[in-house]
Amino acid sequence: MSNHLIIRLLGMLLTVLALSSCSTVFLNDSDGTSLNALGEPRILEMQMHLIRGSDSYTMDLVVEVRKSGLTVVGSSFGVRVFTLSYDGAVIAEGTGAGLPFYVPNQLILDDVILALSSRQSLESNLPKNCQLVRDGDVGKIYCDERLLVNITHQKTANKNNLVLVERFQPEYKVNFVISEVK
Repeated sequence: MSNHLIIRLLGMLLTVLALSSCSTVFLNDSDGTSLNALGEPRILEMQMHLIRGSDSYTMDLVVEVRKSGLTVVGSSFGVRVFTLSYDGAVIAEGTGAGLPFYVPNQLILDDVILALSSRQSLESNLPKNCQLVRDGDVGKIYCDERLLVNITHQKTANKNNLVLVERFQPEYKVNFVISEVK
């Protein structure tokens, strides 16, 4: 094995270890609080654009919100990228090719929950160690006095919702365009 390959493998291992210590807002407690923030059952179509460093990836999501859980199916150009289900305690992974770069599934689900939660539901359903601080149009979520997420909600001209989520550990940004299926 060449030194270059060994260095690359060690770099990937360190990246995986760093990302495994990621911080979620809702899914750390796994007590179902996050499901209360989602509101009424419905099916949504979302476009998700994920930016991490110099990499970016766009995919379509179909999100089913139920009283008993949440299912998120991600696809790109007709190929299923992932299927994630959350019942308030356990994240189940279904079929899919996987993202082209590593972002933990619990962060994808956490970002979807943050995108779907209203300001009022965020404030009342955050875990005890977290708080929402408003800075103009930006909601800043601190957990254990550490800034984890910036979140901004906007309405578009065609009445869709645009939600921008910026994570700080690991660092990435995700933009959601959300439309409800009638």
